[in-house]
Amino acid sequence: MSHLAPLMLGLKGPVLTPEERDYIQAKRPFSFILFARNIVSPSQVQTLTEELAELSATPVPLIAVDQEGGRVQRLTFGGILPPVQVYGQWYHTSPEAAEEATELHATLLAAQLRAVGATWLLGPCLDLALPATHAIIGNRAFDANPAVVTRLGAAFLRGVRAGGCLACMKHAPGHGRATADSHIELPTVQADSATLLADASPFAALARLADFIMTAHIRFPALDAENPATFSPAILKLMRQTWGFNGLIVADDLGMHALQGPYPQRAERALAAGCDAVITALSVVRSGMAGTVWDAANFTALQQATLPPMSPAAAAMVQALKLPDALSEPAHAEKVARFRALWASRPAGIDAPCTV
Repeated sequence: MSHLAPLMLGLKGPVLTPEERDYIQAKRPFSFILFARNIVSPSQVQTLTEELAELSATPVPLIAVDQEGGRVQRLTFGGILPPVQVYGQWYHTSPEAAEEATELHATLLAAQLRAVGATWLLGPCLDLALPATHAIIGNRAFDANPAVVTRLGAAFLRGVRAGGCLACMKHAPGHGRATADSHIELPTVQADSATLLADASPFAALARLADFIMTAHIRFPALDAENPATFSPAILKLMRQTWGFNGLIVADDLGMHALQGPYPQRAERALAAGCDAVITALSVVRSGMAGTVWDAANFTALQQATLPPMSPAAAAMVQALKLPDALSEPAHAEKVARFRALWASRPAGIDAPCTV
């Protein structure tokens, strides 16, 4: 098999440019990521994903979307789902109902992706929702209790698979104690190692259930005195050897300002530390989130760079991936009806926009 580039490549707009097509054919990125700038209508997204599938260098075309619910839901053609923190609140009243609702939530999100040809849902978010948690995570996190996060994270993973997609846990080893936005600056978390390992316990508990883990661009001095997790051999080794994770470790977006150095060098550092691949979203970063504006300068830098190929072990993992079956129309209708019934019966005081 020819070499794969260990890149999850972001695209400029709703259609491929000739330059992007040439780059994809020459470099063979293992995956693609879609943002709001790539999404106009169901038919347009379907056309784009069909073209990406034709160009894909992997047996399962890996077309990823940040699709969590709440303010992080790129594809909404099938309706808006709430932020997952509502399920953490619900869990403390009715654990079984909250788990079922979480699983259905993820199933319906994944079904929205498969309906337009995307295959990889970038979730669940397993960060803790602590009093000091920065708003960039906020209600994207289930709960402050790692045990609750583990239960609901497992339900979310089951739901993603039931909806026909691959899943990616994020942002390991945890964003919950960070008080800065890693899109804008490098957060440093000064907690001791025992606290950090307890915070990360949902990742450890669910490590064998997910195909992918996404790293956090956060420095944890108790685990590595110098490097953020994305560049840390010690923290990435923890994921492999202590947690037993045997899927692909993907570095979060290289364009985030938490990372320093030239764009291609950031990829090299992450790969050298032990990441299997990196997200090259090529987004201009704005306050609060990665923006939807294409970063032409970093695309040029990427075009000119000579990056190492994906490692043989990681490439073998990609080759072995199996895409779950998509939901049939009757099964989808049944899931929608059950979710609506559960949502209608949720405890008083739990509310958020939901149009499914």
